[in-house]
Amino acid sequence: MPKSYRKGEIVMEQEKKTCPFCGKQVDILYACSGCNGAVCVACHHLELAGSGCGTVIPLYYCPKCAFDEKINPNAGLKDSWE
Repeated sequence: MPKSYRKGEIVMEQEKKTCPFCGKQVDILYACSGCNGAVCVACHHLELAGSGCGTVIPLYYCPKCAFDEKINPNAGLKDSWE
């Protein structure tokens, strides 16, 4: 995934790309909100973060960042899937 993509951006590629976590060839990759790495629809972890009064922000994390408490504020509430 090119570095010019923003964190959390959803990108549909012209050619299929390989997910670095599962190895599948996919059309759509998410940019991880933690490390900005590419992650496919099947591997991403969706988190909803509250901000301000009534604002909810969707965050997409790769499997590594989803369980890292320094990156994901909800990581302490999750059970590790590994």
